[in-house]
Amino acid sequence: MSAHKHHTNHHIAPSWLIAEDFRNLSSRVTLRTEWNTEQMILIQSIASHAHAGHGMFHGSRYPNTTEDDVAHAMRLDPSAVKAERQKLIDDIRDYAERAIDGKASRHLVNADNQPLLGIGLFRHLEFEPKGVLRGLYLGGLRDEPEIRAEAERRYGARIGWGECYLVDRDIMRERGISGDVLAHESHADNLDEYRKIGLITDKPGPTVSYMYIRHHTGPGASDDAAIVIAGKLYGGISAAVGTFLADAIDTLEKYAERTADQDAEVAEFIESAWKEIDVNRSDAVKLAFLAAIPEGHENDVPDNSLRGLLEIDRTYDICALESHLLYLSGSPYEDIDLDHGEATTKEFYDYIESRLKDMH
Repeated sequence: MSAHKHHTNHHIAPSWLIAEDFRNLSSRVTLRTEWNTEQMILIQSIASHAHAGHGMFHGSRYPNTTEDDVAHAMRLDPSAVKAERQKLIDDIRDYAERAIDGKASRHLVNADNQPLLGIGLFRHLEFEPKGVLRGLYLGGLRDEPEIRAEAERRYGARIGWGECYLVDRDIMRERGISGDVLAHESHADNLDEYRKIGLITDKPGPTVSYMYIRHHTGPGASDDAAIVIAGKLYGGISAAVGTFLADAIDTLEKYAERTADQDAEVAEFIESAWKEIDVNRSDAVKLAFLAAIPEGHENDVPDNSLRGLLEIDRTYDICALESHLLYLSGSPYEDIDLDHGEATTKEFYDYIESRLKDMH
């Protein structure tokens, strides 16, 4: 291990290396969105690379690197980045409000007629607003600890879950706890202790980051499966894209102006404001189970990140999200790799069919 990793950086990647990884990734990857939004998404990818030692980090892991560190290395103002990511979330919430009021267009656009998340496709494809609301509701609830716990009880499956908290990085360092340990080991029994010592706090500050703490280990869930199964069961491409938007909120909120469980907030808003709602928490439990990765299949069921869902396969000029929508609409789709080759689209859709068959 090189000496600088024992130095005062406490497992935070050096700025020059972060900048190099961003340059490398942005030159290799094109997302199905505007460049500005792509940059907002890639900031999180670079932090993940640093944690895992991927990309230009070449196996050196820096588990305490935050998105603030990435923004600084890219000469960006962290508060401006957070505001921009918050605006992407607010546009989705605003669309949900307009859909409930019967004022949403069949195109997924914001109040300025710009496509949600900067995805040009949403300006042209038509969606059923009620289907989008269904997907936003189910997608926003399926990750909630009580929904996953109920899915485990009802179906006898081990899924695993966690939540994001404001975490004081100084206390982490004092206690010798890394972000990697918080994200991957079970901490349900330690949460009260973490609050007592100030590791989990409710006060934002310069050394405080919004970080994921795993409560309970398990194989987890596949966002790809949630999107496609929501489409199969609850309203075709409209429900699928609503679930995708909930997943996007879940990603963006991890580094945004408001530190809150905003996908669940949107779901709860829909539940209270949409009088004709025709899905419920029991449906969210069912989706949580169906989207869960079965034990022993952690390496063959894809679970794309937001970046992975939008990353264009240059051989066919298509991204995973577009492929999922083509499949759901009964259109021909290309057989591309999903989630770094965990499965091809054909293998994945065959898996979805068998997963749904097993339910009946």
